Amino acid sequence: MRHLLLLIAMIVISIKALGVFSGGPVPLQRDSLGYWQLSTLVIQGDIFMMGDPIAYRTPGYPWFLAIVRLIGGNYSLWLIALIQSILYVGSIWFAAIIAQQITKLANAKLITTCCLLPAVSAIQYTTACLSETVFTFTLLVHLSSVLGYSQKPGAWKAVLLGMSYAILILIKPIALLLWIAHAALLFYYLIRSKKHIHTRGFHFYKKSHVIFALVTLLGLISPWLARNHLIFGKPLLTEFVGRNLWIVTFQDGSGAALPFSNTKPTESLQQRVQVSSVDAIPRSTWLVSNQLVSSGLNDAQTDQLMRRVALDAIAKNQMKFAEKTLRRCVNYWRCAHTNPLKQGGKASEFKPQYFWSIPQAGIEWLVSYRFSQSVLGNTALTGLLAVSLLLLLHNHPSRPPALWIAIIFLYFSVITGVFEIPDYRYRLIMEPLAGTTIGSAIATVISKRERTATPVQ
Repeated sequence: MRHLLLLIAMIVISIKALGVFSGGPVPLQRDSLGYWQLSTLVIQGDIFMMGDPIAYRTPGYPWFLAIVRLIGGNYSLWLIALIQSILYVGSIWFAAIIAQQITKLANAKLITTCCLLPAVSAIQYTTACLSETVFTFTLLVHLSSVLGYSQKPGAWKAVLLGMSYAILILIKPIALLLWIAHAALLFYYLIRSKKHIHTRGFHFYKKSHVIFALVTLLGLISPWLARNHLIFGKPLLTEFVGRNLWIVTFQDGSGAALPFSNTKPTESLQQRVQVSSVDAIPRSTWLVSNQLVSSGLNDAQTDQLMRRVALDAIAKNQMKFAEKTLRRCVNYWRCAHTNPLKQGGKASEFKPQYFWSIPQAGIEWLVSYRFSQSVLGNTALTGLLAVSLLLLLHNHPSRPPALWIAIIFLYFSVITGVFEIPDYRYRLIMEPLAGTTIGSAIATVISKRERTATPVQ
């Protein structure tokens, strides 16, 4: 019966994803247009995008788009949206798998899937040429591989861990320091194995596993590091911290709106953007960035100068910046999804691509009443997530992965809060893992696992 209910839940999620898909693609604009243009370079044979020497993108998603476009031709938008819809459903499946890995309970998969049934906002992103859907799926695959290795290490699992991590950071570099959470999980299991007699037979980690994972990781990302070293003189993954800091330092609202400081980097920037005084420097990130590039700096040098100017301003207004940063870290979980994506569009927005627009009344109703548009609702959901984590931490068998998930949540909220203005787009990548956490906690409470439950082998 449990397997039948799980199948029904996955079918319902798939139907919902197809309903969103039928509404048509999101027009190519801003970030999606940028990804599309980079994928065009790849299709033309410029695999490492040397023709557009930018340092603020990694190649994973443009490569994905290029492959699908080569297969799909004029139907590429249709194929991209379909594949991303499948990946969304796959993300839910892996979220359910992780819940079972955490709890070792058979009903954890079904409960987690049911927890994610109401979600609709994130599905809209499957119809846009944006990296969130592919990143979320890869993240869940990677987290499942980490958890699988930590509980039962093996050489091939270490290779899979390194491979999934490399793909993850090539799609979005925000995951670059995620290894800190993984190290904490592995260390926790290592300490636990030495404290408990029943784990003496546990085959634990080997140095060779670390080597396998690192070789796989470096082997996959080194071509991109070499590309950036050739263009910018540094083997960097991306150079985008400066533009991000500029946004949160000088823009108002959620940004700190700090004044510019009178330092040499600021004066240099002032001269390059050709304004009469420091106070006249524009606060628009991309306006300043484009003017600096036009002045003769390459993309990496532009980002480094913007970072230096932002850091100088922060140094003189540390308390205000810290207050705003803390608020953004909290609002990462609370910010409302106020503007759903506009699907369909006009033929001219997709030339020469085939496009479609067959909106479904049921989906439009779900989007109109989406839970994510409520700050109060998001706050309540965050509270439920915190309670679920505490329950999993209290339960001895699930404590290591619960601590690991808590670090992951903290990592993404802090990194995003420090460098970005809060937006639902940044939070949606955590939705499946939030479902995992709540589903795992419910399954643990229902089963009373510490006393009666039989773990799934």
